[in-house]
Amino acid sequence: MNCRLVPPSLREILFRACVIGALTTAGTVCAFAQDATAPQEQCKIDIHLKPIKMVDGKYSEEAIKKSIEGTVDMCVTVNAEGKVADVKQVSGPPELVQSSIDAVKQWQFERPTNGPAMTTVEMNYSLTKDCPGGGKGTDSGEVKVNIESGHTVEGEAGEPLRIIAKVSQPLPPYPDKARAERRWGQLYLSISVNGNGEVVDAKIVMALDELLDKPALDAVRRWKFKVAPLGGKTTVFPVTLSFKIPCLDQPEDR
Repeated sequence: MNCRLVPPSLREILFRACVIGALTTAGTVCAFAQDATAPQEQCKIDIHLKPIKMVDGKYSEEAIKKSIEGTVDMCVTVNAEGKVADVKQVSGPPELVQSSIDAVKQWQFERPTNGPAMTTVEMNYSLTKDCPGGGKGTDSGEVKVNIESGHTVEGEAGEPLRIIAKVSQPLPPYPDKARAERRWGQLYLSISVNGNGEVVDAKIVMALDELLDKPALDAVRRWKFKVAPLGGKTTVFPVTLSFKIPCLDQPEDR
Protein backbone atom coordinates (compact mmCIF):
# COMPACT_ATOMS: atom_id res chain seq x y z
CA MET A 1 0.00 0.00 0.00
CA ASN A 2 1.41 3.40 -0.95
CA CYS A 3 -0.07 6.79 -0.23
CA ARG A 4 1.05 10.37 0.18
CA LEU A 5 0.24 12.67 3.10
CA VAL A 6 0.79 16.42 2.97
CA PRO A 7 1.16 17.96 6.44
CA PRO A 8 0.71 21.65 7.27
CA SER A 9 4.50 22.09 7.05
CA LEU A 10 4.22 21.37 3.28
CA ARG A 11 6.92 18.69 3.58
CA GLU A 12 5.77 15.76 1.53
CA ILE A 13 5.50 12.55 3.52
CA LEU A 14 5.74 9.17 1.94
CA PHE A 15 3.92 6.58 3.99
CA ARG A 16 3.78 2.92 3.24
CA ALA A 17 1.96 0.29 5.24
CA CYS A 18 2.04 -3.41 4.66
CA VAL A 19 0.44 -6.30 6.42
CA ILE A 20 2.47 -9.42 6.89
CA GLY A 21 1.38 -12.83 8.00
CA ALA A 22 3.65 -14.97 10.15
CA LEU A 23 3.93 -18.50 11.42
CA THR A 24 3.94 -19.52 15.06
CA THR A 25 7.53 -19.88 16.23
CA ALA A 26 9.46 -20.05 19.45
CA GLY A 27 12.34 -17.77 20.23
CA THR A 28 13.60 -14.58 18.58
CA VAL A 29 16.13 -11.84 19.18
CA CYS A 30 13.51 -9.08 18.83
CA ALA A 31 11.66 -7.87 21.90
CA PHE A 32 9.15 -5.27 23.03
CA ALA A 33 10.72 -2.03 24.12
CA GLN A 34 9.13 -2.37 27.55
CA ASP A 35 8.99 -6.18 27.70
CA ALA A 36 11.70 -8.78 27.19
CA THR A 37 9.16 -11.40 25.99
CA ALA A 38 9.72 -12.31 22.35
CA PRO A 39 7.12 -10.83 19.94
CA GLN A 40 6.14 -14.28 18.65
CA GLU A 41 5.31 -15.31 22.23
CA GLN A 42 3.02 -12.30 22.63
CA CYS A 43 1.65 -12.44 19.08
CA LYS A 44 1.03 -16.07 18.13
CA ILE A 45 0.12 -15.86 14.48
CA ASP A 46 -1.64 -18.86 12.98
CA ILE A 47 -2.81 -17.59 9.59
CA HIS A 48 -2.29 -14.73 7.18
CA LEU A 49 -5.13 -12.24 7.62
CA LYS A 50 -6.10 -10.17 4.60
CA PRO A 51 -7.17 -6.57 5.29
CA ILE A 52 -10.25 -5.27 3.48
CA LYS A 53 -10.12 -1.79 4.98
CA MET A 54 -6.91 0.08 5.84
CA VAL A 55 -6.43 3.48 7.50
CA ASP A 56 -3.11 5.30 7.19
CA GLY A 57 -1.00 6.29 10.14
CA LYS A 58 -0.11 9.98 10.26
CA TYR A 59 2.94 11.92 11.27
CA SER A 60 2.60 13.97 14.43
CA GLU A 61 4.05 17.49 14.55
CA GLU A 62 6.67 16.22 16.98
CA ALA A 63 7.76 13.44 14.60
CA ILE A 64 8.03 15.88 11.68
CA LYS A 65 10.00 18.39 13.77
CA LYS A 66 12.46 15.67 14.84
CA SER A 67 12.58 14.14 11.33
CA ILE A 68 11.65 10.78 12.82
CA GLU A 69 11.55 7.86 10.39
CA GLY A 70 11.31 4.12 10.82
CA THR A 71 9.07 1.08 11.09
CA VAL A 72 6.36 0.41 13.66
CA ASP A 73 5.61 -3.28 14.23
CA MET A 74 2.35 -4.17 15.96
CA CYS A 75 0.62 -7.33 17.13
CA VAL A 76 -3.05 -7.16 16.12
CA THR A 77 -5.82 -9.32 17.54
CA VAL A 78 -8.72 -9.79 15.13
CA ASN A 79 -12.09 -11.11 16.33
CA ALA A 80 -14.34 -13.61 14.57
CA GLU A 81 -16.01 -10.81 12.57
CA GLY A 82 -12.71 -9.45 11.24
CA LYS A 83 -12.68 -6.39 13.48
CA VAL A 84 -9.61 -5.30 15.41
CA ALA A 85 -10.04 -6.18 19.07
CA ASP A 86 -6.60 -5.22 20.35
CA VAL A 87 -3.31 -3.72 19.17
CA LYS A 88 0.04 -3.97 20.94
CA GLN A 89 3.33 -2.37 20.01
CA VAL A 90 6.19 -4.73 19.20
CA SER A 91 8.78 -2.14 18.20
CA GLY A 92 9.17 1.27 16.59
CA PRO A 93 10.01 4.94 17.23
CA PRO A 94 7.93 6.20 20.21
CA GLU A 95 6.83 9.31 18.28
CA LEU A 96 5.12 7.13 15.63
CA VAL A 97 3.63 4.36 17.77
CA GLN A 98 0.37 5.93 18.97
CA SER A 99 -0.60 7.21 15.53
CA SER A 100 -0.01 3.74 14.10
CA ILE A 101 -2.05 2.03 16.81
CA ASP A 102 -4.92 4.52 16.37
CA ALA A 103 -4.93 3.85 12.61
CA VAL A 104 -4.82 0.05 12.87
CA LYS A 105 -7.73 0.02 15.33
CA GLN A 106 -9.87 1.20 12.41
CA TRP A 107 -8.80 -1.61 10.07
CA GLN A 108 -11.11 -4.40 8.97
CA PHE A 109 -9.92 -7.88 7.98
CA GLU A 110 -11.53 -10.81 6.24
CA ARG A 111 -13.13 -13.05 8.84
CA PRO A 112 -10.57 -15.54 10.17
CA THR A 113 -11.43 -19.22 10.00
CA ASN A 114 -11.07 -19.46 13.77
CA GLY A 115 -11.37 -16.18 15.65
CA PRO A 116 -9.95 -14.48 17.49
CA ALA A 117 -6.67 -14.65 15.55
CA MET A 118 -3.47 -12.64 15.61
CA THR A 119 -1.39 -11.12 12.85
CA THR A 120 1.46 -8.63 12.56
CA VAL A 121 1.03 -5.22 10.97
CA GLU A 122 4.08 -3.26 9.87
CA MET A 123 4.00 0.47 9.03
CA ASN A 124 6.97 2.20 7.42
CA TYR A 125 7.41 5.97 7.64
CA SER A 126 9.83 8.21 5.75
CA LEU A 127 10.08 11.94 5.04
CA THR A 128 10.81 13.45 1.65
CA LYS A 129 11.59 16.93 0.35
CA ASP A 130 12.80 18.62 -2.83
CA CYS A 131 15.93 17.21 -4.41
CA PRO A 132 19.13 18.88 -3.22
CA GLY A 133 20.94 21.04 -5.76
CA GLY A 134 17.74 22.19 -7.43
CA GLY A 135 17.03 18.90 -9.18
CA LYS A 136 13.48 18.04 -10.18
CA GLY A 137 11.46 15.65 -8.08
CA THR A 138 11.95 14.63 -4.45
CA ASP A 139 14.66 12.87 -2.51
CA SER A 140 12.37 10.04 -1.39
CA GLY A 141 14.79 7.21 -0.87
CA GLU A 142 14.21 3.72 -2.21
CA VAL A 143 15.71 0.60 -0.66
CA LYS A 144 15.54 -2.51 -2.80
CA VAL A 145 16.39 -5.98 -1.51
CA ASN A 146 17.91 -8.86 -3.44
CA ILE A 147 18.48 -12.23 -1.73
CA GLU A 148 20.41 -14.86 -3.66
CA SER A 149 20.36 -18.63 -3.27
CA GLY A 150 22.14 -19.78 -0.15
CA HIS A 151 24.58 -22.45 0.97
CA THR A 152 24.77 -24.41 4.20
CA VAL A 153 27.12 -23.27 6.94
CA GLU A 154 30.68 -24.43 6.35
CA GLY A 155 31.24 -27.85 7.84
CA GLU A 156 27.57 -28.86 7.70
CA ALA A 157 26.28 -31.35 5.14
CA GLY A 158 22.78 -31.36 3.79
CA GLU A 159 20.44 -29.47 1.49
CA PRO A 160 20.43 -25.68 1.93
CA LEU A 161 17.20 -23.95 2.87
CA ARG A 162 15.02 -22.22 0.33
CA ILE A 163 13.16 -19.01 1.17
CA ILE A 164 9.52 -19.53 0.21
CA ALA A 165 7.95 -16.33 1.54
CA LYS A 166 8.52 -13.35 3.80
CA VAL A 167 7.10 -13.47 7.28
CA SER A 168 8.65 -10.22 8.51
CA GLN A 169 11.06 -8.19 6.40
CA PRO A 170 11.09 -4.52 7.47
CA LEU A 171 13.07 -2.39 5.04
CA PRO A 172 16.18 -0.67 6.39
CA PRO A 173 15.67 3.04 7.06
CA TYR A 174 16.99 5.63 4.63
CA PRO A 175 17.89 8.47 7.04
CA ASP A 176 16.93 12.03 6.15
CA LYS A 177 20.56 13.15 6.51
CA ALA A 178 21.80 10.43 4.13
CA ARG A 179 19.27 11.43 1.46
CA ALA A 180 19.97 15.13 1.87
CA GLU A 181 23.69 14.47 1.36
CA ARG A 182 22.97 12.23 -1.64
CA ARG A 183 24.45 9.10 -0.08
CA TRP A 184 23.43 6.10 -2.15
CA GLY A 185 24.76 2.83 -3.55
CA GLN A 186 24.81 -0.85 -2.70
CA LEU A 187 25.45 -2.55 0.63
CA TYR A 188 26.46 -6.23 0.55
CA LEU A 189 25.67 -8.49 3.50
CA SER A 190 25.25 -12.14 4.37
CA ILE A 191 22.56 -13.55 6.64
CA SER A 192 22.39 -16.93 8.35
CA VAL A 193 18.86 -18.34 8.52
CA ASN A 194 17.98 -21.33 10.70
CA GLY A 195 15.41 -24.06 10.07
CA ASN A 196 12.65 -21.94 11.66
CA GLY A 197 13.28 -19.09 9.20
CA GLU A 198 14.91 -16.80 11.78
CA VAL A 199 17.99 -14.71 11.03
CA VAL A 200 20.51 -15.92 13.59
CA ASP A 201 23.49 -13.97 12.26
CA ALA A 202 24.10 -11.09 9.86
CA LYS A 203 27.38 -9.61 8.62
CA ILE A 204 28.46 -6.79 6.33
CA VAL A 205 30.49 -8.18 3.44
CA MET A 206 31.14 -4.85 1.73
CA ALA A 207 30.29 -1.62 3.56
CA LEU A 208 28.58 1.32 1.88
CA ASP A 209 28.25 4.31 4.21
CA GLU A 210 28.45 4.99 7.94
CA LEU A 211 24.93 6.47 8.00
CA LEU A 212 23.42 3.48 6.22
CA ASP A 213 25.38 0.40 7.27
CA LYS A 214 24.51 -0.12 10.95
CA PRO A 215 20.77 0.72 10.70
CA ALA A 216 20.53 -1.66 7.75
CA LEU A 217 22.30 -4.41 9.67
CA ASP A 218 19.96 -3.92 12.65
CA ALA A 219 16.91 -4.18 10.37
CA VAL A 220 18.17 -7.31 8.60
CA ARG A 221 18.69 -9.07 11.92
CA ARG A 222 14.93 -8.78 12.55
CA TRP A 223 13.94 -10.54 9.33
CA LYS A 224 12.03 -13.81 9.38
CA PHE A 225 11.04 -16.10 6.52
CA LYS A 226 9.01 -19.15 5.68
CA VAL A 227 11.60 -21.72 4.60
CA ALA A 228 11.78 -25.22 3.22
CA PRO A 229 12.52 -27.77 4.36
CA LEU A 230 11.22 -26.65 7.76
CA GLY A 231 13.76 -27.49 10.44
CA GLY A 232 16.55 -27.83 7.85
CA LYS A 233 20.18 -26.83 8.06
CA THR A 234 21.21 -23.26 8.84
CA THR A 235 21.86 -21.57 5.49
CA VAL A 236 23.88 -18.47 4.54
CA PHE A 237 22.23 -16.16 2.00
CA PRO A 238 24.00 -13.27 0.18
CA VAL A 239 21.94 -10.07 0.44
CA THR A 240 22.28 -6.87 -1.58
CA LEU A 241 20.59 -3.69 -0.38
CA SER A 242 20.36 -0.98 -3.04
CA PHE A 243 19.86 2.55 -1.71
CA LYS A 244 18.61 4.92 -4.41
CA ILE A 245 17.36 8.50 -4.66
CA PRO A 246 15.10 8.80 -7.73
CA CYS A 247 15.91 12.44 -8.46
CA LEU A 248 16.05 13.25 -12.17
CA ASP A 249 19.52 14.81 -11.80
CA GLN A 250 21.00 11.70 -10.13
CA PRO A 251 24.08 10.35 -11.95
CA GLU A 252 24.25 6.84 -13.40
CA ASP A 253 24.20 3.97 -10.91
CA ARG A 254 27.67 3.12 -9.78
